[in-house]
Amino acid sequence: MSIPDPAISFVTEHGILLEFVTADCVVIEPDLQQRLCQLARLLREHSHTGPLLCDIVTAPGSLLLVLHDGRTARRLLRHAETLWRASAQKNIAARLVTIPVFYGGEAGPDLEHAAAACGMDSQSFVEHHSTGHYFVQSLGFMPGFAYLGGLDPALHLTRKNTPAARVPAGSVAIGGSHTGIYPSESPGGWHIIGRTSLTLFDPYVQPPCLLQPGDTVKFVAITEQRT
Repeated sequence: MSIPDPAISFVTEHGILLEFVTADCVVIEPDLQQRLCQLARLLREHSHTGPLLCDIVTAPGSLLLVLHDGRTARRLLRHAETLWRASAQKNIAARLVTIPVFYGGEAGPDLEHAAAACGMDSQSFVEHHSTGHYFVQSLGFMPGFAYLGGLDPALHLTRKNTPAARVPAGSVAIGGSHTGIYPSESPGGWHIIGRTSLTLFDPYVQPPCLLQPGDTVKFVAITEQRT
């Protein structure tokens, strides 16, 4: 896959946006998003760029670089270009995070409906979901919520017409072409198919988010719900 150079814009005096796709792009190629996550990791870890950065925000098809001092922007961009070119020749192993999930029942109240909508029984649906390998594209919606790409197209589901008023923390869900896990209790319009006991967000640990852009996620079906 040929990946274009980004469009560069200064969104604030401390913020630089690198856009690798146009605004009307609907589908983000996995290879591109993986390269973006790889670049973000290299920028954080590099001795010349890490100290210049206050934050890096990974989004589908783009990176937002937030600097401590906007006057260092040119220096940062020079290093970023070098790292971007070099990253094409590198294959940084993604961290694998295994998520145990109890599917169905009270933990996954939408499982049967979701399976029927996809023309499957519940067992087949769970097998499809738990045998996939997923990629953390970005974090958003709430602290610790990871948008996971790689969902089997056979499991794609449009979001609910009427969102649920209360989705418990740890709920594993599907919305459109993504799957994800609610880190905290909240309203939500995705289809809830299971639940994990893992803590996805804890502000008292570093890093506070269990999942990070660039991580690979594997769901494992369990037969007993853990608390």
